[in-house]
Amino acid sequence: MNTDVWWKHPVVYQVNPINFSPTEGSGLHRVAQHLDYIQSLGVDALLLTTLQPDPAHAQSLDPAYGTLDDLDDLIHEASRRNIRVLLDLDSHIPAADLPNVARFWLNRGIAGFHVIGATPEAHNQATELRKAAASYLGQRILIGDVDPTLQPSPQQRTSKASDTQTTQLLLDTSLGAVTPLNPAAIRSAIESTENIALAGHAIPLLATDGPSFKRSMSRYADGQHDLDIAKLLATILFTTRAQPLLYYGQELGVAAPQSSEEAATATPIITWDAPPPPPKGKPTPPPEPETPNATPNAALEDADSASLLNWYRKLIELHHSNATINSGEYLTINRDDQNVLIMIRKPKNVSPALPVLVILCNLSGQSQLLSIKTDTMRLHLRGSFLRTVLRTDNGMGTMHLESMTLPPYTAYIGELRF
Repeated sequence: MNTDVWWKHPVVYQVNPINFSPTEGSGLHRVAQHLDYIQSLGVDALLLTTLQPDPAHAQSLDPAYGTLDDLDDLIHEASRRNIRVLLDLDSHIPAADLPNVARFWLNRGIAGFHVIGATPEAHNQATELRKAAASYLGQRILIGDVDPTLQPSPQQRTSKASDTQTTQLLLDTSLGAVTPLNPAAIRSAIESTENIALAGHAIPLLATDGPSFKRSMSRYADGQHDLDIAKLLATILFTTRAQPLLYYGQELGVAAPQSSEEAATATPIITWDAPPPPPKGKPTPPPEPETPNATPNAALEDADSASLLNWYRKLIELHHSNATINSGEYLTINRDDQNVLIMIRKPKNVSPALPVLVILCNLSGQSQLLSIKTDTMRLHLRGSFLRTVLRTDNGMGTMHLESMTLPPYTAYIGELRF
C-alpha cells in the first residue's frame, strides 16, 4: 500500500476549458462532461489555465469560461472521481489582494495553485499563497516554475532552500524546448529535474507541452513516423524521476497551431464522438488519409489498442504501479553517436521482485544495433537480458544485452534479468 500523499507521485492534466469540447454549455461545463475520460487516463489532478479576466478581478471568472456555479460543479464531480482541481494564478495579482484571493478559491474547493513565472514577484506570491493554504485542512499544494535561466547544481540548490520550500512541486518545461530530439539535449533537460529531486526541497514536475510551446506533435513530426515519435516522447516523459504534466490533447496527438492561438479561439481541438456507421447495406468506406493538424477523434483512439491514447494509459499505469519508476536511482548509458537515449532506473534494493529497469529510445529514422553488456557491468548491474515491460513496436521476446536491434523511433522498457 502506498501511504505517500497524492502530490508525491501525481499525473497532472492541464486544460484550457475554452476549446476542450464542442458540446453545448460553458467551457467549464464541457470539461465536467468529460471527467470520465480524464479519469480513464489515470490523472490525479486537473490544472485549469487562468480563468480570471485580469489581475485586478482575481476573485471572478471570465464569462468566456463559465460561471462560478459551473466551477463548483466541476470541483464536485472531479472530487467524486478522486481528481483534485488546481488553478493557474496570474503573478501580477496585487500583493495586498493575495490573501483574500487565495481564501476565495480555496473556500470553493480549489486544491492548490500554479504560480506562473519565475520572477521575484512570482516567488513572493508563492510565499503568501503558502501561508494562506497552510490554514486549510487537506493537502493544498503550490506549483512553481523553474527559472530557465538558472539551473544550479544540487549543492547550490541545497544552500538556497528558501527558493523552493514555498512550493511542493516545481514545473520544468526545458524538455519542451529541445528541438530537434537528440540524446544529449534530452539528458540535460532530465538532469535539471534530477537536481531538483536530489536537493529534496520540491518535487520536479516535467512537461513537454504547454501554453508557451508549439505542440510536440507539430514540433517533432516528420510526416512518416508521427505516431512513433509521439509515443517515444511520451515514454521519456513518464520514465524519469520527475512527475509528468500533460497538456490537454497531447495524449491524442493534437497537432494544432501555437497554443497562444488556441487560447484565443473556441474552436474545439478534440472530437469526442465516433463517426456514424454507414447506411445499412452499404460497405464501410476506407479510412481517409490523415491530414496535418487534423482534429483527433477520442472515441476512435479509445477503440484502437495501438493508439497514442492507449500508449499513454499504459505509461500512466506503470507510473502509478512501479516503485522503481517512482523513486529509483537515475543512471544513463551514452549512445549519442547512434542517436539513442538509454536511461536506467535502479531501485534502492534490487531483487527479483524489484528489478532494474532499462529504457531504450531510438531517436533516429534508422534501426540501431546496440550492445550494452560492458556498460551495465561498469555500473555494477547484474544481468544478461531484458524482459519486456512495454515496447512501441511489434517485436516479441527478450532483448540480449550483447546484441539488440532497435527499430526506427522505437521506445522499449525492459527489466534487467540474468
